[in-house]
Amino acid sequence: MAAELRQTTLPSGFGQTRGSEHEVWLSEDRLRVIKATHAGEFGRKYGPERFASLEEYLERIRLLNEVFSIGWQVEGCCGENRALRIITSQPAYFGKPPALAEIRNFMLDRGFVFHRTRFGDAWFRKEDGMLVSDAEPKNAALTVNGIMPFDFLIARPTSELLTQAGIR
Repeated sequence: MAAELRQTTLPSGFGQTRGSEHEVWLSEDRLRVIKATHAGEFGRKYGPERFASLEEYLERIRLLNEVFSIGWQVEGCCGENRALRIITSQPAYFGKPPALAEIRNFMLDRGFVFHRTRFGDAWFRKEDGMLVSDAEPKNAALTVNGIMPFDFLIARPTSELLTQAGIR
């Protein structure tokens, strides 16, 4: 999978912020946010295995775009093996973090049902098997166009994982 990604470079200097999954820069024109995974890591995922594979991370980006239309693009990669980093960009969403009640209404309006599980809080939509976790204020922006969930964890989990989580 990494062989299919084009080689690219990181922005110069240190990122303006560093989270648990990414180092982040604001583009010079301030229109996009550039994100680089930490070396050898590909973000988090829902379930007992908390770290995503490269394939799961790329699927998360695809699903966030499909379900929430956030405009997250894969720019390429840099490094190799244990130093591999995936470079992505997404529109810069200016606004404030939404309240948990606003996120709740946002998810309910899209047909998701809330579940408290052994792996943490999650939202599941049975009709298409979509599961969203980490739907927290820090991972979304309340903009003039509504909530933009720029870093929710999203996947189509296996029936085994849903059973383990107690989601039916």
